[in-house]
Amino acid sequence: MYDLLLKNQLSAPKKVKFKNEILARVQSRSQKPLNDEINFYKTELLPYFIKLSQHNPVFSVTEQLRLLVGVWTPIWSTISFHESLPQRIQEQSFQIFQHDGYCASIARYILGKESSLSDNFQSQLPAYDFMILQKYGVQNGKWDLQNIDRFQAFKNREDPLTLESVYNWFTNIVNTKVKLNSLKLALPKTLELENIEINHTNDLKKASLATSQVFEHLYIDNDWRLVKTQTDASHLPSYTLSVRRQ
Repeated sequence: MYDLLLKNQLSAPKKVKFKNEILARVQSRSQKPLNDEINFYKTELLPYFIKLSQHNPVFSVTEQLRLLVGVWTPIWSTISFHESLPQRIQEQSFQIFQHDGYCASIARYILGKESSLSDNFQSQLPAYDFMILQKYGVQNGKWDLQNIDRFQAFKNREDPLTLESVYNWFTNIVNTKVKLNSLKLALPKTLELENIEINHTNDLKKASLATSQVFEHLYIDNDWRLVKTQTDASHLPSYTLSVRRQ
């Protein structure tokens, strides 16, 4: 497959094969520590991402808007925020982008994965659903992404977080707590997560309360997004690969 990296052009069939090779590499990985994922990116994914970005079919940010609207699932990422919560369920992770400029990252996390806890006790613990609500748009030819607020819910872990339930939760939040109170809305100054132990609380606060960040599509088409994000110029950029759900 690395022979494709040496060619200047990727035909449609070769692009499909190329993307499938990337999927095979990232989907075969279970959840790893962040440092492992960063090394994996540097040693294995970087040449693929470079080639993919060279064949980005839509460079114009304004044109990318029409492709972005919908529901996506992140299948691989180096965002440190994912390490700050208990085990994230990939198939119950969503990124929603609406026409009105509101978007959200929503995921379910499973509590009680500690080996010291019995299976019976773990099964009685609730699932933890977390949402970061954001506002997105284009300014001066670049993406503008602003964090608005964060929301959490404890649910029965036997009832999966579905596309329908996620969209209903997101829509209800936007309509009842954001649009109606937009004049009073202010960024939260603290983040308190009750009844949950977080190993990296500071990272969680920084990730969910950052007011803006670099947001760039290195590649985007109808089904794939390769996104580079950076909350501060002094921080290393993060990369997320997402596939369309709807």
